[in-house]
Formats: sequence, C-alpha cells, structure tokens
Amino acid sequence: MNSYLSKPIAFIEAPTIFCSSSKTLLIKFPYSFSGNKSFKNSFKPKLTFIKRKNLTITASNASTSSSSSDSAVASNAVEEEDAESIQLFEKLKDAERQRINKLEELERKADLQLERQLVMASCWSRALLTMRGKLKGTEWDPESSHRIDFSDFMGLLNANNVQFMEYSNYGQTISVILPYYKDRKMDRGGGSSKNEIIFRRHVVDRMPIDCWNDVWKKLHEQIVNVDVLNVDTVPAEVYSTIATAVIWSMRLALSIALYLWIDNLMRPIYAKLIPCDLGAPSKKIREPLKRRALGSLGKSRAKFISAEERTGVTFDDFAGQEYIKRELQEIVRILKNEDEFQNKGIYCPKGVLLHGPPGTGKTLLAKAIAGEAGLPFFAANGTDFVEMFVGVAASRVKDLFANARSFAPSIIFIDEIDAIGSKRGGPDIGGGGAEREQGLLQILTEMDGFKVSTSQVLVIGATNRLDILDPALLRKGRFDKIIRVGLPSKDGRLAILKVHARNKFFRSEEEKEALLEEVAVLTEDFTGAELQNILNEAGILTARKDLDYIGREELLEALKRQKGTFETGQEDSTEIPEELKLRLAYREAAVAVLACYFPDPYRPFTETDIKSIHSQPNMRYAEFSGKVFLRKSDYINSIVRACAPRVIEEEMFGVDNMCWISAKATLEASRVAEFLILQTGMTAFGKAFYRNQNDLVPNLAAKLEALRDEYIRFSVEKCASVLREFHSAVETITDILLEKGEIKAEEIWDIYNRAPRISQPTVNPVDEYGALIYAGRWGIHGITCPGRATFAPGNAGFATFGAPRPMETRTISDETWKLIDNIWDKRVEEIKAEASMEVEEDKEKPQLLMASHFL
Repeated sequence: MNSYLSKPIAFIEAPTIFCSSSKTLLIKFPYSFSGNKSFKNSFKPKLTFIKRKNLTITASNASTSSSSSDSAVASNAVEEEDAESIQLFEKLKDAERQRINKLEELERKADLQLERQLVMASCWSRALLTMRGKLKGTEWDPESSHRIDFSDFMGLLNANNVQFMEYSNYGQTISVILPYYKDRKMDRGGGSSKNEIIFRRHVVDRMPIDCWNDVWKKLHEQIVNVDVLNVDTVPAEVYSTIATAVIWSMRLALSIALYLWIDNLMRPIYAKLIPCDLGAPSKKIREPLKRRALGSLGKSRAKFISAEERTGVTFDDFAGQEYIKRELQEIVRILKNEDEFQNKGIYCPKGVLLHGPPGTGKTLLAKAIAGEAGLPFFAANGTDFVEMFVGVAASRVKDLFANARSFAPSIIFIDEIDAIGSKRGGPDIGGGGAEREQGLLQILTEMDGFKVSTSQVLVIGATNRLDILDPALLRKGRFDKIIRVGLPSKDGRLAILKVHARNKFFRSEEEKEALLEEVAVLTEDFTGAELQNILNEAGILTARKDLDYIGREELLEALKRQKGTFETGQEDSTEIPEELKLRLAYREAAVAVLACYFPDPYRPFTETDIKSIHSQPNMRYAEFSGKVFLRKSDYINSIVRACAPRVIEEEMFGVDNMCWISAKATLEASRVAEFLILQTGMTAFGKAFYRNQNDLVPNLAAKLEALRDEYIRFSVEKCASVLREFHSAVETITDILLEKGEIKAEEIWDIYNRAPRISQPTVNPVDEYGALIYAGRWGIHGITCPGRATFAPGNAGFATFGAPRPMETRTISDETWKLIDNIWDKRVEEIKAEASMEVEEDKEKPQLLMASHFL
C-alpha cells in the first residue's frame, strides 16, 4: 500500500455505537461525574467540620453531669452549631440540585444530538443540507481527494478499514470514503488541543473486469458494518413541514408581486408586440384587443395571410411527389366549393397531417397552399402556444380557431405540431407538460368537440415525429388524411433539380440534362432541401472560380460538400507529399480490389481518386433502390471491406510504420460487427436486441468483446488473403492513381478481371461458439454470500448492479456439448499419439506409462 494511505483513521480505535434505524455513528458522552476530583475536594472541609461538631456534642453531654453551671453555655453552643449544620445541609441540597440539573442538561443535549443525527441520516434532509453545503467534509458529502489503485483498495478491505463506499454507473465506478484527522485546534479555556475528523472520497482506479466477486466477499467478511451507497439514488422521502410551506408561500407571493410590477412597467411594449397580426379588417365586428399585457398573453400569435396576398410559392415549386399535390389541391377545391360537394354527400376533411423526414418539403407545401388556395391562411408554430403561465396554451388555441371561423372558409397551418400534440402521460422533459396537455385538449375540442362545427376550417399539421403524437389527435374526424412526404425517387430528384436549376446557367440544355441526371443518380436518400443546396453550392463555386457556367466538376465538389466529405478551403492545399500520396494510392487500390471481390449490385462504386486527404477512403458509390434486406454474409463482407486500409498499410509499410490514414478502418469494422452481434440476432450471441453496448449487463460485455474480436480476426485474415491473391491488381491500380490521380470503375474492373492470381491458403471461418466458450459462461454475478454488508437501493430497487442475488443456472445446449466432446476427444487422441511416438523412440525407458504398455 502506498505511503499516503497510512494516515486514515482506523475505525476500531475509538468506542462507537450505532443507531439501528439510521446507521449513524454516535459518540459516547461522559455522563458520570464520580471521577471529578475537584468536586470531592470542595466537600472535605465540610465533612471535617461535621465530625468535629459531633465530638463537641458528645463532650458537652458528658460535662452536664459534672457541672450544672456550664449548662447554659453549652446550650448556647449547641444552638449555634445546629444553625451552622442547617446552613451546611442547605448548601449540600443546593449542590445536589445543581448536580442533578447539570445531568438533566447533559441528557437534553444528548437527546438533541441524537435527534440531529437521525435527521441528518434521512434522505431528504441530507439532500437539502448537502445542497446548502452544511455537510461538507462528512461521510455524506466528503471532499474529493486523489485516486487510489485497486490493490490499495483491497489492502484497506483486508485491514478492515473500510466503512463507507459509493458506486455508480452500474458498479463500474467505485469510491471509498476514509476519515482523516484535520488540523489540531486549541480550546479557548483550558488550552488543550482536540482533533477534528474530515472525510475524503478516493476513486478506485484501474479496476479489473472480474474483480467484483472478490470485492463482495471481502465486504461480507468485514468486522464493522459497511455502508455501500449508490450515488445515483434519488431521495424519495420528502416530508412537507410548516416551515417549508411558509417559505414557499412567501416565495410565490414575491414572484406574483414581481410579475405584476414588471407587467405594469412593460405594458406599452407588450401593447405593440404581443397582439396577433390580423391583417385586413375582420368581416365580423369583434371587440378590440385589450392593450393590457395580461390580456394579450392569451391571444394567438399566428401569422395571418389574407385571400388576396401571395406568398411567392406555388405548387409548381414543389416537384417530385405529384400525388401529394393532387391530394391537397383536391381538398382545397372541396373547401372552396363546399355547397357544390354537399349536394353530393361529400364533406371536406377536417384535418390533413403531413409527416416525413426533415427537408422533404412539408412547410413548402403549406406555403404553396397559402399562395394558390385564395383563402385566408393562418400560419402558427407548435411552440407559439406554450408559455410559462398556466392556461395560456388553451387560450391561444381557442383564440386561433375563433379568428379562423370569423374568416371561414379558411385554413390553419400548425408547423411542428409535435411540440403541443405529443402523447399525454409521457416523460416531462424540460417542464411544462401540464400546460402542453391543456393546449392539446383544447385542440381536440376545437377540431371535433361537443357542439363545435369546424367544417369551414381546414387544419393542416406538419411534423417529423409522428410516433410521439397523441392517438386522440390522429384519429379520423380530426386528421382525416395522414400523408407521408417521403424521400423522392430518382425521377423525383431529377424533377426537383430541374425546378431549382431554372435560374442557373449551364453551357447547353443537353449538358444540363445530362449533369442533372448524373446528380440524381448519385444522390440516393437525399431530400429536396439538400438537392437545392447542392445547386446553390455549385453556383457559389462557379462564382468563386469566375466561370460563366456550372460544370461537372463544380457539381461533384458541391456533392462532396453536402455529404460532409469535403472541407471548406481544402482546394487551396493542392500539394500532397509523395509518401502520403503513395499511402493514399495503396489505400484506394485495396478498397477497390475488395469492392470487386465482394461486389454490391445495389451500391456499385463509380470512381476513386487521391486528390483529397481524408481519414476515410475517397471511393464514390451510386446507390440503387430495390434492396430491402441484408444477409449475414453481407454484413461480414462489409466488415472485410472496412479492414482494407489497415491491412494494406500493414502489409506494405509494416506494423511499426503505420499512420493516421488507416485509423478509422478498424473503428468502422468494429461498428459493423457490433451492429451484427447486438441488433440482428444472426449470431450465437442470441436473438435479443440491444441498442448498444450500454444496454448489456456487465457479465455479457466480455462475451460481446470475444465475439467481436473473432469477427475482426476473420475479417483481417480474409482481407489479407484477398490482397495477397490480387497483389498484381493492387500494384497496377496504385500506379494509375499515382500517374493520373483518379481512376474509373470500368478501368478498375478491367484490371481486376485480367490480373494474375496467387493462390492463398484457406482462412479459418468464424468460430462463434469457440469464442463464447473461451470468454466463459459466468460473469461477475452468480455468487451469494451471507454477511453484514448494507446495500443502498438504486433507481431500480435492489435489482441494481451490486446487489447480491442467488446463484443463476443455465442450460447448455446439446450442440455445445457435442462441440466440447469433439474437442476433448481430439485432444485425447493427440495425447495418445504423442505418447505412442515417445514409446517407439525409447521402448526400454518409457517416459509415460499408458494402458497399452500392459496389454
């Protein structure tokens, strides 16, 4: 153990007692005063005087028989002595009374100390006192100190010097709380010094993975009780007291008074800014808006667009998904000519909900409706309804629908409706959940409530989180049509590019058509907003280069920027060192050969180059639709392809001469392997779904690592075997890249098909069960020890990591037993073969006696 750990105080030195209810350490107070020498010495002259008085009385009684003349004198002396005795006994009574009062005072102080300890031990008071800093330096709020090694921690456990422990993060972080003597302080009266104890927290560093069995066993063997606390525990006991109620009432009254004062002060500003913009005068005479700030808080903040105004956006600006435009145009036509359709028994839908990924054009559709419908349009956002004041959301929703009915037929558009229409009863993240629910209830009532007619008002909502909307809001009768605005297809992307390229300059219409079609092929999974940004970025690059027309190079550079693989200003640094260029060429050649060996028909590569420097390969792909699933072999091939940069650099330059170019190769391979193991259920790890490694219990983490290492082992060996087999193709592609700087897919395939091959030995396949057997079938759980350890429950009760649990039993499958038996039989045969060889070599002196020797 390190030298700095020799100073903590051992708990067995001082006599202590424990309170069974709170586990609080109490110090024994000296209630007995029998050993007080000063108190005894003060009564010695008093007792001597009493003895002398008794002797005097005896002598006087004897002298009465001898002399009657002295009787009067003796009687006077007795009276004086009786008076002195009475006075002395009164003093004794006062001294005894003072002693009893002092004992009662000490008992009262001891009760107060006990009550204080009990209060401090409770969760709610401890949390409040910790927030106020009253418990700084105690075992509940210790000071932070240096880290200690795990060996030092085990040494403290072996020495029985651990009484307080903390753990968090499901037991991955452990802290031990140790007491120390603070600086000595001198008493004011007597001048003697006293020691103050302060507690400090030491985080245990470098903990082994499988150390918990030993830790719990040592904890249960402790002589003193050990408090194991979970720092993530939230106090569940909060007792309301009169003092707390009075304090919060005073705070509430002060807040209301402060709000009223600010409201009166800011009234002129609120009168100008807060009232909603109603645009043209209303058809119906309505009461004027109140100019007081409190009155205007409940008014809607929706932007009003009259029937005569135009937004500058039409349905021609929305391309790629024509069926959505037809649906919305048909709904608007029914709303404008409702009488005509009512004669046919058709009514206008009350609501239309647009949902889809961000950037697909939901808000653009709303602008197009406002620009072409010719109806009053109210545009609001879901966040406009929620405020810090209770009841504002419902009041604003009511005011919005009242304004819309006054302009009927009209349209209400609520963007990001999930801000107010999320499911009720969910987690209240950020506060304001009750206020949002009030606004949602008001929307439900306004759209389809009791005796409320909204046939003349069309509500259009837009969101990209359909999964969190309340089911009552999505039912028919409120949102009758739910339209998904998804990603555009290839033809849709081409139509969107043509719309946004109307004001761009190209060399000719034929070249424009060819370039836009090429970009549409390369932009799989792109939204309309991203396609618009590509053309705008290409125009910016054209202006930077002082060109008159947008070319192919500018479009491809803009596509790189949109994908995030092109850094701003990268084109200024064109000089690449020769060694770095050689490494880049080998990396791109290895990636190209692996892409040919494991082809993907739905994501073929198009070209690669060494003109830019990135940690990821510069290979570009063209994605095609139609693939709806991935096989296990596809995932394994992806892991092998991801290992190509690391393997080629290790093969060509050596392990000791590697650089950052292949740094992210193994990271990408590990991610794909982890996804295959945790989320697909295709491996021996099991059929359960885990989002990431954090969802695993600690005893499964070792199995995940072992299985992932097995996949990485196979991928590296397979990748190295393929690169050695097609070494000639790798060198040829590298030479072309060094000469030209880029190479197309057709040339890569021609080199790959004509290159000579060098046969390689077969790579051992992935042994999933072998990796799991090697990792072991038991983790850190599965042990139960009786003892006196105290475990504080966490957020999940005693099921939290660290709580003792009974022994777990698992059934091993027949396939695993057969595999183990085959391995054992094979090993036994090898041992017998080795023994027989040794016997043949030296028959006279056999080194090992086998059963065959006696046959």
